[in-house]
Amino acid sequence: MTAGDVPSPPMGLPRRLALLTAVMSVLLVLGASELALSLSERSRLEDFRLESVALANTIATFLSRLAPTGEPEVLAQGLRGWSHRHITETWASVFVLRGDSLVLAASSDTTSVTRPEAIDLAALNRRDTEVQFREGDRPAWRVALPLGGQRPYGVLDVTVSTTRLQEWAEDERRRTIPLAVGAALLVALGVAVLTASWVGRPLAQLGRAMAGAHMGADAGPPAPEIGPPEFRDLARRYNRLREALAQREHETEAQAALLALAERAHGFERLALMQETAASFAHEIGTPLNTLSGHLQLLRDDLAKARDGRGVDRVNLLLTQVDRMTNIVRVELERGVWPTPALRRTDLRAVADRMLRFLEPSFRGAGVRVALDAGRNGSTPAEAACDPELVEQILLNLLKNAIEALSPGERVTVATGVTDGRVFLEVADDGPGLAADAQAHLFNPFATTKGPSGTCLGLAVSRRLARSLGGDLVHLPSQRGTRWRLSLPMAGPA
Repeated sequence: MTAGDVPSPPMGLPRRLALLTAVMSVLLVLGASELALSLSERSRLEDFRLESVALANTIATFLSRLAPTGEPEVLAQGLRGWSHRHITETWASVFVLRGDSLVLAASSDTTSVTRPEAIDLAALNRRDTEVQFREGDRPAWRVALPLGGQRPYGVLDVTVSTTRLQEWAEDERRRTIPLAVGAALLVALGVAVLTASWVGRPLAQLGRAMAGAHMGADAGPPAPEIGPPEFRDLARRYNRLREALAQREHETEAQAALLALAERAHGFERLALMQETAASFAHEIGTPLNTLSGHLQLLRDDLAKARDGRGVDRVNLLLTQVDRMTNIVRVELERGVWPTPALRRTDLRAVADRMLRFLEPSFRGAGVRVALDAGRNGSTPAEAACDPELVEQILLNLLKNAIEALSPGERVTVATGVTDGRVFLEVADDGPGLAADAQAHLFNPFATTKGPSGTCLGLAVSRRLARSLGGDLVHLPSQRGTRWRLSLPMAGPA
């Protein structure tokens, strides 16, 4: 996943809106339907109550006229005649007063009430109509009203069943739920289609345009102005922002280019000044070097006559370095012409041994220990096709840097070897090593960690000399200290 890739949600906005709309529609429609059905059922139940009271009054009037004194035979005959003329889900019972209690005198059905209950006693005592709803498996309205006018002789108990009302309500619910779900799904489908057209498509186009902006404001595509006015306005605002960022990027790039040119010009000025200074310095020290070389040759002759072999060896070592310095001065006087390598078979171990002996006073003065390690080659010469004077200059720069970086008691190791068909020479120390920011600018001229006293030209020059010999100079990572490797082409067979 790239920096511009943003994980997409598992469900897009149109689908989420459609799902939410479907759920809310189902809940709202079902809730509204249930509320409407409940209100309708309550209203019909109230109608049933009024009808039950009216029916009970009608029956009571009929029975009062038929049996004004409460003859049980007449009351039973009246109820039997009534039961054939009315719906079968309505039952009536007549209780007459016998002493202080009510007894059943007549009934329209054997399933009706056969003994008085509290509602019947309440109607007789209050001489008024009593209405009560009976719940359970057989819900019904019960109406009790006194018979006999001002001096009631009994109570009429009428029961009107509401079972059919509940069955009707259940049927309505069974029909309403599928219709409600279907309507909700149709609403959700409509919302999904409209959301995909009005919201999903503009958002997708704007998202693709913003994803392309990770390649740069100028390289990113503009956002198409589609969809409702709000999204078109949002796309216009994004396009104006993209254009402003692209213009800012161009200005930043131009400023960076100007800074780079200014830095290069400053570097060239410093390089020209150093080259002019170096040329003047080379001209001034050329004659003293020639004189020093002559005196060293005379000293070598005197030591040879005195048969001081060790002294002759040291003088020869000094003469070699004086000759190398003379060549450097000559090259500098030629103004910018790098030395042409004189390639010949060279034993890198011998070169390293010679430079370590030459720098022995410097190592001793700094308190730094030094060792020459032949590695796996042992005493076998590590012979390369190179210019030994240029190799000495590279090795001198690396060892000089190590002496300046190490503290007394720390160690420098010079090793030679052969790997992958090339001969190498390594300089490693156990000092503090290089910081990460210093490693990023190792071979850049004028980038130094030595402060005002350094120019960081030594590494840049050493690397260029190594590449002129067909090799390379690299910094190798190590757990401690600093490690350099100079690799050179292997010498052919003698």
